[in-house]
Amino acid sequence: MAECHPVGFQWVMEAKQRGAKVIHVDPRFTRTSAVADLHVPIRAGSDIAFLGGIVNYILENERWFPEYVRTFTNAATIITEEFADTEDLDGLFSGFDPERGSYDNASWQYEGMQATAAGGERRASPTGEQAHGAHGGALDGGDPPATDPTLQHPRCVFQLLKKQYSRYTPEVVERITGIPRDQFLKAADLFTSIRKGGDMSKAATIIYAVGWTQHTFGTQIIRAAAIRTSRVPPIWRASSTCCPAI
Repeated sequence: MAECHPVGFQWVMEAKQRGAKVIHVDPRFTRTSAVADLHVPIRAGSDIAFLGGIVNYILENERWFPEYVRTFTNAATIITEEFADTEDLDGLFSGFDPERGSYDNASWQYEGMQATAAGGERRASPTGEQAHGAHGGALDGGDPPATDPTLQHPRCVFQLLKKQYSRYTPEVVERITGIPRDQFLKAADLFTSIRKGGDMSKAATIIYAVGWTQHTFGTQIIRAAAIRTSRVPPIWRASSTCCPAI
């Protein structure tokens, strides 16, 4: 960013002068790395494992804001009994068709209502329109889905999320990304440090450029980042794909 978006990067430097800490996760050591408080070299293409490790660290160390998560995310929503996780199906989610090599997301729905999921194979929504791209999933009208405000139901989104990301331990992150365990933990602690004091006026910010969006699995990387940031609000997610939005 220091080299490719210098006008936007001036605001990063101004924030740093006011006390902000800058973490640079990149396979290369660049001018951005030179002024960062922490440079984290990562194996190219392993971003999702790094983000998964951050999510697991947040959940394991209670670095998340329960009030925000209950109110502004779908964490309390309960998923149907038909849904099965990868531990249950030898690495696959429910609904996989081996002949077509794609998923039928009918079992991925909220309990108590029908929806066109944003993942898997896109199908026509209840209105007849295609649910795809930035439009996400469409919901039927009627009663809201079943929820558990305590976040303890084994099939609520929060518990399924914890189960899914529990595999991304610091050791697994190190093996996949090449980031030493101690350095990963240092980055995770620094990124989530706003939760230590419980000060909701402070925010962690993610700025990503084409290093994420231009992967063949770029959409999955961005979704993983959204999961991470929804645990540690308030977060502004900024993209510098074309020009930085700080």
